[in-house]
Amino acid sequence: MKLLKAKIVRQLLCWLMLLSPVLSQAFPLPEWLQVQATLARAQVPACPREQAGGLTLALNEGRIEGRLERLSLDLSCSRSGGSTAEGEGDALSLLLTLPAIDFDVDSLTLYLSGEVITGAAELRHTRQHLDIIWHTDVGEARLELRPEQNGWRWQGELPGALIAPTLHHPLTLDGGWQPGQPLWLEARGELPAPLTGDWQLQLKAVQGEHGWQLQPNSQLKVARLRWKQLELNRLELTPMEGTMLEGPWRVRLSWQRGHWQGQVLPGAALLLSGKGTRRLHGVVALELGRDLQLKGDWHYDQGLALTVPPQVLSAPGVWRWLAGWLPLPVGLMPETGTLQLSLQAANLLDPRQPIVLEAELEEGRLSYRDMRAEQVAASFKLKWDERGLHSVGPQALSAVQFDVGVPITDIHAALSWRAGQPWLSGLTARAFGGRLALSPMALDAAPRGEVHLSDVSLEQVLGYAGVSGLTGSGSLNGRLPFSFEQGFSITAGRAYSDNGWISYQAGESLLATGKSNLSLGLTLGLLSDLRYQRLEADISMAAGGETVIDSRLRGQAPVMGKMHPVNFNYRHQENLLQLLASLRFAEELSKRLPARLQGESE
Repeated sequence: MKLLKAKIVRQLLCWLMLLSPVLSQAFPLPEWLQVQATLARAQVPACPREQAGGLTLALNEGRIEGRLERLSLDLSCSRSGGSTAEGEGDALSLLLTLPAIDFDVDSLTLYLSGEVITGAAELRHTRQHLDIIWHTDVGEARLELRPEQNGWRWQGELPGALIAPTLHHPLTLDGGWQPGQPLWLEARGELPAPLTGDWQLQLKAVQGEHGWQLQPNSQLKVARLRWKQLELNRLELTPMEGTMLEGPWRVRLSWQRGHWQGQVLPGAALLLSGKGTRRLHGVVALELGRDLQLKGDWHYDQGLALTVPPQVLSAPGVWRWLAGWLPLPVGLMPETGTLQLSLQAANLLDPRQPIVLEAELEEGRLSYRDMRAEQVAASFKLKWDERGLHSVGPQALSAVQFDVGVPITDIHAALSWRAGQPWLSGLTARAFGGRLALSPMALDAAPRGEVHLSDVSLEQVLGYAGVSGLTGSGSLNGRLPFSFEQGFSITAGRAYSDNGWISYQAGESLLATGKSNLSLGLTLGLLSDLRYQRLEADISMAAGGETVIDSRLRGQAPVMGKMHPVNFNYRHQENLLQLLASLRFAEELSKRLPARLQGESE
């Protein structure tokens, strides 16, 4: 009955529209003649959201004018044709019922999958399509609508704010729907501030028992995204599975490399999930690499908040990930240790709101070649805001021991972030009974700095030289400029000591040779009790370990049984890295051999 009434009304309206120009030509109508027809309410039975109300047609001065108080169209349900099959006529759109004239609509609502657009509008008919023009508070929206294969095809341009308040630029639409086929939609626009970049949406959805379901081949693409000092390339957002538009969802956001403060960033992926489109909160997981994932929570309420609670990661795993895109010091590698990370951001979309990152390293062991730092601990707190990335408060690093073949202990350092990269603000340690200090330096791919020596025991240094009969006393001071280019090297290092002594007591064989060699005998006599007022040494070491020490000594020594002033120069060449390696081997052997022998005896 409803369908019959709709057909009758449609026929009456069409006759009125068709006959009015004929009548006006055959019989001139007076200007005062006015004809009016009204329709209180119409509805599509199979698509309850598609309905019209308050329709008025008026013949005014020979021209038919149309007006609707209310019109709602469901383009993902009603059909543009195909009414021959049983029941299909109940889904024919109201647009097929309305006469092909222009209408002014007080309130036009368009249902398009999960989106709803409403406002005052104009309907403008052409021979092949219908133009819909909305007049909204945020601008004018235009949509071209045409029948296609019993469904609809649409194209147009909308103000971005109609879809989301943060979209301040217009977006273009292109899509369609046919009965029994997925609804498809393509949209393009610009990202909301403070992000910059163009986005492209390719959406496919099917209507099921519980509503519209987003298909896995849907995706949102951004060719290049920029935010603050961050740039990411080829972003893709795709659903992890068939996702209900009004239910729980899971998506994957991936990108192919990028830049941050001029530094190359690797590709990575974010796994996002939420409870629905109206409850804007959920879980996020950042995939950094194999078995390396950070998990947190996000919440959107007038801003995008992100919280990553403290969680433990493998320090070697994080280092390997960093090494894939950062120029880290050559040969330096954490062997063990755990890294606890946390992150807090009140609003990622507001550049005035900082992002705070905290990290703690525990029970770490770092190696450089075959040298190791034991029981390394560190804590960091970084803030990223409008000024860029910078450190907050003290950033501490410590190690119980650095095993280089000689004992370096009680290591304490302060770190910071300057000019877009980590810096060592200072480091102190104990070695040979004295103190070592490193000057501030950037921790980039090839660090450069200086080691300052103070009150280093000459006696302990000579004790590690491995020369039988060589002893001495004094305090060494100096500076050793170094760099990590293709390995550790020292250039123009200097050391000095005041008021000390050196003694070399030669063995019997060498003393016997000295009796027949005047020069050797004189040298051995000088070295038996060499008391210096000033000892200086120039030190250099190549990256391969070849070391040259040019020493100069001024003081007194015994000559013919009496003390005489002497100036003694000595040049020594040796591979220091091999010497340190042999010392480490000897130390390791001294630890393991007794235990092994004890095990064999048992």
